[in-house]
Amino acid sequence: MKIVIINGSPRKNGATFRILNYFKESLEKINPEQNIEFINLIDYNLKYCLGCQHCYKTDKCIISDDRTEEIHDSIKNCNGIIWGSPNYCTNISGLFRNFYDRANVLVPQLLYRKPSINIVTYENGMAFKVLKIMKEMTSYAGGYNVKSIGIKIPFNKDPLDKILKRKIEKSAKIFFDKIQKNKPPLFSAVYSKIVVNIFLKPYMVKNREQYQGILNNWLEKGIIKDGTFEIKREKIDF
Repeated sequence: MKIVIINGSPRKNGATFRILNYFKESLEKINPEQNIEFINLIDYNLKYCLGCQHCYKTDKCIISDDRTEEIHDSIKNCNGIIWGSPNYCTNISGLFRNFYDRANVLVPQLLYRKPSINIVTYENGMAFKVLKIMKEMTSYAGGYNVKSIGIKIPFNKDPLDKILKRKIEKSAKIFFDKIQKNKPPLFSAVYSKIVVNIFLKPYMVKNREQYQGILNNWLEKGIIKDGTFEIKREKIDF
């Protein structure tokens, strides 16, 4: 079992980091044997997406010197994800937005059938708007939301009081159980099928040369089955 935790705050030791780190500690208490990778996005010199669609054709980003592919592969190979961001002007941080684009999370369906916990820290209000964005990021990428938590905390204050710690410990247990059961909710499963088969796949099959890498990826992960398109390495009849 592998879990990825992603800190989308540029403040490496801020409130968002502390909350996510307590999730890590809580999960390690549940099962010390599991593999938990904690990613501070600020440690990566993430460049901006060029919009070249090279990743659609090859399943690899054309920018290869900023370790974004490492994050992509970690998410692809994990069983569940916990990610967090501070509320910046009623939105996720720019760092988090850039990561989501560059790691190409959505179109390859990197979160297919995987549970997610979304964390937002805020000082004044509007956390629900940011959580809505993060929940959509999860759903659009094939995953399902287990918990979405907004934590109101004054600037530069420690968020980890007894109440929040208990909430994190309870959420970590629910998250761990979801991974073990490996059974997404019916609505999430149906939603993923609709997104892939109605909105994404028809266009990609029609333009298969441009989306070769994505289609191969989907086939490998079992998101689509043989007989739905033709790939270069072998002929598959419709």
